[in-house]
Amino acid sequence: MAQVLSQDEIDALLGGIATQQVATAETAPGEWPTEPGSSTPPARTSEFKPYDFTRSDISSRGRLPGLEVILNDFSRRLQSLFASQLGKSVDVTYDGMEVVAYGTLIQSLPLPGSIHVVRLEPLRGMGMMVMEARIAFAMIELFFGGTGSKAMKVEGRDFTTIENSFLGKFVAHMLKGMEESWQSVIALKTRYVRAEQNPYLLNVASTADPMILATYTVNMSPISGSIIFALPLAAIEELRNQLKVSVLVDDNPDNLGLFKRARQPLLGVEVDVRAVVDVVNMSLGEIMSLRAGDVIQLNVAGLDDVELWVEGKRKFIGKGAQQTVTRCSSTRARASSHDT
Repeated sequence: MAQVLSQDEIDALLGGIATQQVATAETAPGEWPTEPGSSTPPARTSEFKPYDFTRSDISSRGRLPGLEVILNDFSRRLQSLFASQLGKSVDVTYDGMEVVAYGTLIQSLPLPGSIHVVRLEPLRGMGMMVMEARIAFAMIELFFGGTGSKAMKVEGRDFTTIENSFLGKFVAHMLKGMEESWQSVIALKTRYVRAEQNPYLLNVASTADPMILATYTVNMSPISGSIIFALPLAAIEELRNQLKVSVLVDDNPDNLGLFKRARQPLLGVEVDVRAVVDVVNMSLGEIMSLRAGDVIQLNVAGLDDVELWVEGKRKFIGKGAQQTVTRCSSTRARASSHDT
């Protein structure tokens, strides 16, 4: 038989066994021999905690400050939405963001509740909007003419078709506010998908998939409750570098939903506008003696000082155009005589 080890290698191997630097058959599985001069054996491999490489490295708040800014900005737009759609002044507070597994999220949803599936394109996956039942029923009462201040019994009661239709339309308005909050990062096209009663039938993600969970507290005095927005963490994977830094949102109130919806109807409102050249004081007898062709002498020459009155209140002072001298003077003369 050919010699596999040289004599020097055999001597080194025997020396290692003698000093316990080489494992032997007497060493238990999973153990390592102690080093010379040390009485404490190294830690067993079973003491190491396993690491799941499928988990994201975002496990706490503060890792994505840009996303925090966006979600916080949405609370302001949500507050304006309640005022414009329901005529109710509410206080909306952003409670923060966390990352949880989808299975954990489903088990922690407030039930009963109004659950809605949404899409935020081009972000991947489905999201959800969840309104706590007491807030949802208060919104329904406000929409149909109630005060929204009476707490209703929600246990064992499902939302009717009409109620789900209203809540779905309200969620669609909420999504428009979400589009505006994300505008500084990406142009979103939101879409309302459906309402769901049973959270276990949502099928938005797999049980172990991480979800971004943002919670908002709505105080309608005396009723308060929570609104939850959830989105798969994988949806913002491509935007992570942008969201790691703080983003700027548009703080101009003209761009909020309330002001945008209120401005256009107001611009179409008709008001009474009068251009006053002069006001002449006349007695009742002088007015009664007026005949066709009579001339009323004004105190102001020309149109150098014309007052513009809107709905009975003076708003502007300026000069009139020359081509409207005859029309304005005669019209105001007749109007003054009748008004007096």
